[in-house]
Amino acid sequence: MIQFVETLNQWCMRLLRLVYLNLLWTLAVILGLGVFGIGPATAAMLSIQRQWIRGNEDTAIFPAFVRYFRENFKEGVLLGIIYGLAGYVLYVDLLYVSSWYVRVVVLLGVFLYMISLAYIFPLLVHYDWKGIGFKIRMSFVIGFSHLQYTLVLFVAIAVSGGLILRFYPGILTFAGASLMGYLVMWMTHQVFTRMERAAAAEEEDIAVSVSPKI
Repeated sequence: MIQFVETLNQWCMRLLRLVYLNLLWTLAVILGLGVFGIGPATAAMLSIQRQWIRGNEDTAIFPAFVRYFRENFKEGVLLGIIYGLAGYVLYVDLLYVSSWYVRVVVLLGVFLYMISLAYIFPLLVHYDWKGIGFKIRMSFVIGFSHLQYTLVLFVAIAVSGGLILRFYPGILTFAGASLMGYLVMWMTHQVFTRMERAAAAEEEDIAVSVSPKI
């Protein structure tokens, strides 16, 4: 009975942390007027969740969020603008393109966009790589080279989102962004870990170091 209570308490605390982190993310997006806030806020949120996944659950959320927001502000804003514009263009194309073969091309573009979007912010917070263009290219490379994990991630997001909307829609208001962010960070972290283990096992010299941030 005591073990059950302790386990329940741990899960309640994790849920509260997700709600609090979701609140900070929402406030940062609003204060950044959307376009200037969503990128850095997402990077800050994923940075904290990365620490949780790596076993550092005692991280003080607010000061860590502020620090990560500042550290990733420039690249976060730029990535937010790039992916926001690209997403808008693809959305408009889907609405107004009538030719079926052009629509197929647009749908392919949407698929590529989703793959890159799933990895770009986890890459930003996990690796100390330089250059926005390089990070965007690597988001495609890693997403395609681990396509099975990418597809599982997409299915997991769709299923979990559908279940939440069906049974507990209010959760999306209080912890929607942080829940989906955690799911993305957890899955991409598994991919990054496999990459690092493979690189260590092969003991090969590579052009770009895959050593993660501390």
